[in-house]
Amino acid sequence: MAIIAEGQYLATAPTLTDAQYTKLRTDLNGNLLTRESARALESFNYNAGAASTTGLCGTVLNTAKIYVALDCSATPVTGVDWGISSDQQYTYQLFRSRQNELTATITLTDATAVDADDTFILNGLTFTAKASGAVVANREYNLGADNAAAAVNLAALLTNATYGVPGIAIAITSPTTTDVLTITCTTATTLHFAQGSSAASEIAWVDNTLANLWVHAVVSGNTAANSTTRGLIVNQATVNGWPWCYLCLTNTSGGAAATFAVRAIRY
Repeated sequence: MAIIAEGQYLATAPTLTDAQYTKLRTDLNGNLLTRESARALESFNYNAGAASTTGLCGTVLNTAKIYVALDCSATPVTGVDWGISSDQQYTYQLFRSRQNELTATITLTDATAVDADDTFILNGLTFTAKASGAVVANREYNLGADNAAAAVNLAALLTNATYGVPGIAIAITSPTTTDVLTITCTTATTLHFAQGSSAASEIAWVDNTLANLWVHAVVSGNTAANSTTRGLIVNQATVNGWPWCYLCLTNTSGGAAATFAVRAIRY
């Protein structure tokens, strides 16, 4: 089949084989796309999952969700191909935004004091509270005299260049009864929290990403598990110059934790 340059046409429609029909795609409005990403699947970058550095994450609990970001600001982007692998059933939704809106808070609450050796997991890395003698290389932080001291110590650990979470920044606020660490992302592509051995009344997590995103496509129906290397390819067409694109995944297994791997490529 001949390659037709942009602006040209054929007087007679070409005959497509069965294999070539798989290359036909439509955008979110049902319009036929005439451009196909020429990149091989192997060139897709990992944005979230065990193989990612800035989007490292563990298993996602039933009904829980993660947001995965892709920076499209460097060059004009027509669309994004997302590659999704999961060992459990899930739904997905697409978003866009004007800046990186991945943000969340960690609150060291006064409702129940954090205990020595309590843990939590952020982006696949386990962090442990210590009464004293914390070792940074073990991802430990000292609780100190009060929550204000613990919050400062924890923020320093989470942003440590070697043992912290890659690609995040933290600001600390100190209300009357709590100390809150507000996390924003510089190069991180997801924020994924797990409670570990701590209780939510000790260390509380709130994901604030959704409030700042623009919906690009409605939630999909339940998608069957597919853990192959390729997984499901979801096309986010008509990016139209938006500098950030997002994929939101929700575990709908009904009970089991899901292992997600997300890859993406801009075109």
